[in-house]
Amino acid sequence: MTLTKEMKARWAKEILEDDVFLEVVAKAKSSLMGQWSLTELTDTTTRESLYHQDRGLDEVLRHLRILINDWNVEKQRKQKVRT
Repeated sequence: MTLTKEMKARWAKEILEDDVFLEVVAKAKSSLMGQWSLTELTDTTTRESLYHQDRGLDEVLRHLRILINDWNVEKQRKQKVRT
C-alpha cells in the first residue's frame, strides 16, 4: 500500500505528538550526551560516534517535520488555486 502525502503527514504528526515516542527520544538523547560527557577528550572516535548518533535522532525528527510542512504547503497551494 502506497501512502499519500496527506497520510504520511498525518502519521508523522501523530508520531511527533506521541508521548511515548517523545520520551524515548529524550531519554536516548540524554543517554548519548551523558555517555559523551564521560568520555575522555582524547577519545575522539567514541565522542564522534555519540555525536553522530545524536544528530541521527535530530534528523529523524526533522524529516518527520518536513513531511508535515510539505503537506501544509501543498494544502495551501490547492486552496489558492481554488480561490
